[in-house]
Amino acid sequence: MQAEGIISNPISKDIRLKGHQSIRFNPDGFSVLVSDASYRPVFLKQYVYDRAVPATTFPSECGRILKELQLLEFEGETVLIVDSEAVTVIPAQFFGEPEARPLLEKAASLEGSEHVAFRFIRDRNLYVVFAYAAGIDELKGQIKGDVQVIHAAECLLSLSDQVQASDHQRGFLLAEVQPYTLALLVVQEDGIKLLNRFALKDPSDFIYHTLNTLKQLDLDRENTPVYLSGIVHPEHELFGLLGKYIRQVRTTPYYLEELTRIQMLRYMILSEGSKCAS
Repeated sequence: MQAEGIISNPISKDIRLKGHQSIRFNPDGFSVLVSDASYRPVFLKQYVYDRAVPATTFPSECGRILKELQLLEFEGETVLIVDSEAVTVIPAQFFGEPEARPLLEKAASLEGSEHVAFRFIRDRNLYVVFAYAAGIDELKGQIKGDVQVIHAAECLLSLSDQVQASDHQRGFLLAEVQPYTLALLVVQEDGIKLLNRFALKDPSDFIYHTLNTLKQLDLDRENTPVYLSGIVHPEHELFGLLGKYIRQVRTTPYYLEELTRIQMLRYMILSEGSKCAS
């Protein structure tokens, strides 16, 4: 395991009582963000494991680390963000709670032990339906305060609100790139045209999926802006490479105290999780 401490300020009693704790699980590990009541980050750390370590062990590993940090006793608001491959969005008029699992099984393969959950996105009048490992529920039960489980796709939908209104009308693509995953969201005429997730063998594969999505949806590469979040930033070689094919490549607008622009892009989904849960 490799641990990277990005912010390591003391977590006061007041923050433990009234703050926000956000934990995101990825295929290669997890990250923990603690913010005060006004969402100002005070603690941020990422834990990365060798790919040989099963992702199913991450919730128990996270619980062990939270115990060491005395964060299992966190009484504020906690959100657990999962990034499972099994996720879909369903318009509210076509959704019913008993059909959650059957509907998800039509979109993705599920393990028998996986739990299925759903979240209503009020502003979009749709449901995000997703699966997650049983270990997530076990971790949830260990944390003292209010805990919600959400999918990273919901955070991406929320993040899209940071994009200017004119682009919501003409259309844009939002790509969240992590070392082993890619999430793509296409919005046009202020409606969700596509929300998809891909497993990546290499981060550079995101360029193929982005270009193919634009082609499949018949979106003009000259005029459709592509907003990036995650590990690809303006100084990253893949940012320039994408710019050879797409005219308007931008970083997703966002603001987080204490973080550099590169760090902010990488962890904005983690931060947005707390705002989705509130």
